[in-house]
Amino acid sequence: MCGFLNANAFSLYHKEAEFRAWLVEEQKINPETISKDRTKKEFARFVEDFNTATLPHEKFYNIASYEARMTALRAGEYLPPQDDGYDPNADLRALQSSHKRKAKESDTFITREQLEELRKVQAERVEVGKMKLLGMDIKQSMGVRMDGTAFDD
Repeated sequence: MCGFLNANAFSLYHKEAEFRAWLVEEQKINPETISKDRTKKEFARFVEDFNTATLPHEKFYNIASYEARMTALRAGEYLPPQDDGYDPNADLRALQSSHKRKAKESDTFITREQLEELRKVQAERVEVGKMKLLGMDIKQSMGVRMDGTAFDD
C-alpha cells in the first residue's frame, strides 16, 4: 500500500484509476456524469477510506499491481503469497500472549531444608505452650531457631 494521500489534484492524478474503479464498483456512480464539486467530495471519501485502510478490496489501493497479479494468475503462473499485508491474526496472538500469566519470581528465598527447620521449631513452640499449661520445666533453647551467627559459641 502507498503512503497517505491528500485530497488534492496531485493525488487524484496519481490515484485516478483506483478512484474511478471505486466510484463505479462501490458507489455505483458513473465518473463521466458527476460534477467537479461532487467528484471532489467523493474523492475526499475515497482518501479517507484509503488512509484508514478500510477500502473494501485490495485493488483500490494499487490497481496496476492487482491487474498484473490477476493476469499472471489467469495465465497459470505461480505467484508467491504477498507478505507485505497486514496480518490481524498476528496482532491477536501478540495480544493473547501479553495477557498470559508471567512466571512469577519466587517470593520465598529459603531452601526446603530451612523450611523444614522452621516447621520443627513451630512444632516445638506448640509443645512448649502445652508444657507451660501443665506447669512443667522447659529448656531455654526449646522452640527457638538459631541462625548460626549470633548465638554460636
